[in-house]
Parts: sequence; C-alpha cells; structure tokens
Amino acid sequence: MMRQLILPFYLTWQYIRRGRKWTLLLTLFLMTVAFINLIFIPSLFNGIIDGANKQIINTMTGDIYITPKDGNDFINQKEWALQQLNTIDGIEAASAKTLVPARLKYKNIGGSWQILAVDPDNEKRVSNISQKIVDGSYLSAGDKGQIVIGRQIAGGKDVEENAFSFKGAKVGDKVLMDFNGSSKEFTIKGIFNSKFVESDKRAFITEEALQGIMPKATDKATTINIKTDQSMDQSKIIEAINQKNIDGKVYSWQESTGLMKSVSNSFLSINVLMSITSVLIAAVTILIIIYVTIINKRKEIGILRAIGIKPYIIIFSYVILSAVYALAGVVLGTLVFLTIIVPYFQVHPFVLPICNAVLVLSWSDLIIRAEIIMWVSVIAGFIPAIIVTRTKMLNAILGK
Repeated sequence: MMRQLILPFYLTWQYIRRGRKWTLLLTLFLMTVAFINLIFIPSLFNGIIDGANKQIINTMTGDIYITPKDGNDFINQKEWALQQLNTIDGIEAASAKTLVPARLKYKNIGGSWQILAVDPDNEKRVSNISQKIVDGSYLSAGDKGQIVIGRQIAGGKDVEENAFSFKGAKVGDKVLMDFNGSSKEFTIKGIFNSKFVESDKRAFITEEALQGIMPKATDKATTINIKTDQSMDQSKIIEAINQKNIDGKVYSWQESTGLMKSVSNSFLSINVLMSITSVLIAAVTILIIIYVTIINKRKEIGILRAIGIKPYIIIFSYVILSAVYALAGVVLGTLVFLTIIVPYFQVHPFVLPICNAVLVLSWSDLIIRAEIIMWVSVIAGFIPAIIVTRTKMLNAILGK
C-alpha cells in the first residue's frame, strides 16, 4: 500500500528528471507568465482605487470631516471645536476651512472655483497640499494678500482642464477676488499640483485674509477636516467627537467617495472579467502542456500499464506533475512580481488624472489566486491523463 502511494511521486520525479530541460524551462516560463497575468490586473485596479482614496483623504476630507448641521451654513464656535477635537484620543490634528463665496478673475478670464480660507499651520498637519507646491511657496500665517491656486486653475500646457482655467497664470501674477460687488487683489504665492483634478480646482487664502473680506465668518467654518491615528478604531473616534456636542455633523471619509464607489464597482466588474479570462488562459496553457507531454509519452504509459502499474497511479502522477508545474509558476511568478514588477511601478507609477497608481495586492488576494491556479492546473492535468490511460494498452505501446 505504501509503495502504491509513493509510486506516483516517483513517476513524477522521473518525468521531470528525464524530460527535456528546454521543455521544462518553457513550461515554467509559461506558468509564471500565466500567474503574473492573473495577479497583475487586480493589483493595478487595487492600486488605482487605493491611490484615489488616499488623494481624497490627503487633499480633500482628512480621515474624518465635520460639516454644518442641516439648515446651517457654518459650524459655529470653530476655535472651541478645534480645542475639543484636539483633546480626543486618536486625533492627531484638525483643520478648519471656510468656503469663500467669491469669483476669481485673472486678466480678462474669470471663473468660479472653490476658494477656502485656512490656518496654514493647522492645514499642513492634516492635508498634504503644502507638499504639492510646484511653483512658488505655500501660505504662511499672517499672509493677507497672497493666494495659492491649484494647477487646474492656473492652467497651461498639458493641463487637463486648461480650457476653463487662467491659461498660464504664474507665481507673482495678480488675481482679483470679486465678493458681494467689491474686489480685492491677491498675489499668486504658489501653485500646487496634487495630481487629483478635483483637488487642483481649489484655491487657498489665510483666515486673516478672510477677516478683511468676510468679517461675519470670524470663528466660523464650513468644514473641519481631521487626521486620525490609523491604528485606532475610526468609529470610536467618531463616537467621541459626537459626545463633544460640536455644532456640526460628523462623517468618515468613506461617506464622501460617491464617485470613487462608482469607479470601484466598474473596476470590480472589469476585474472579474479579466480574472476569468486569465484563469481560462492558464487552464488552456496547462491543458496543452500536459496533453502534449502525455501524448509524447503514450508508449511509456502503455509499457507502465503492461508491467502492472494501475491506471489511477499513472493519472495521479500526471496530476502531481501538473501541480508541480503550477506551484513552480506561482512561486516564480510571485518572486518576479514582488521583486521586479512592483518595485518598477513604485518608481514609475501609472500617471492618471486621479492619482499616480502603483500595484497593490494583498496577501489574501495573492493566496486566493494561487489556489485558483493550483486547482485549475490539477483539473487540466487530470483530463488528458484519463483520456490517454483509457486508450487500449497495445495501441498505447505502438504509439497509435
């Protein structure tokens, strides 16, 4: 009984040891490519979604954000609210923003973009806009006549929405802010490019500048963005914020991602379709490899049957051979993917209007796809082995 259990493994070893080395290398190469193909598209889609989500958090909402209560235009007692937020365990920083209902005009071009008044020091701790300055510099506390604008507002060559922009505004240029029939001149202090189109259609001024335009907005905000400790439970932090009775409604960043939810669902459908295609390609590849291998060994299979080797042992040996090929393809594919492909795209990401996407694949996804390729390989090796072992013994020996 023990010999019968060991025999399929011995036969598999003989197939590999006595087979042509270039055939073995080609087989391993095809299996490696098949597995990489199976994990590449999902990792790309995951990278796009993950990158876009990080853009929303880092440039738009923070991990948690607070908006005015229904029917109100502002969050009142802004400074008190910020003090209360900074006492909550798990909150690393909070920044208040006030929307300025105004238009910007540059030369003969005008437009309505989102203009936000911020405390530059607080904003730097929550948002990464200050790190995305491509020309000039970010706001400093006390700036009253300076403005920082996004790339989509400044415009210029290769800007996605250049038709609706200032078409090439530069640092040092003057812009007019029209508010309630009056105008105030601002100097462009910096231009930022977060590589997230929605974020780059915004402009920032300081709270000190806002007080000269909109005195009634003192100690008021239209949103408060919060950065949290990622190791802590976000729902507990939201619960703690609600207990502070701040004049606003509290949301997690996920609740602001309606567009990305639609994109994610689209990517999910494409991912399923591409995964099925990749699995079919892998199955056909393995089926052809094993079938050709078995057809070339029909005489050997016939002789094995003639000397008393049971058909199920022969079938099992080729199933093991398929599993070995699949396992080798998974191991080699994983090594190539993690040590060559992923690092390459970390340095050279896919440049998209919503983010610079890298490849992101969790270990659970990797294991699931490895299991898929293993099962597909076993089934693909099982089918031709049964077909050949059912051939008449004499015909198999004669190679018919």
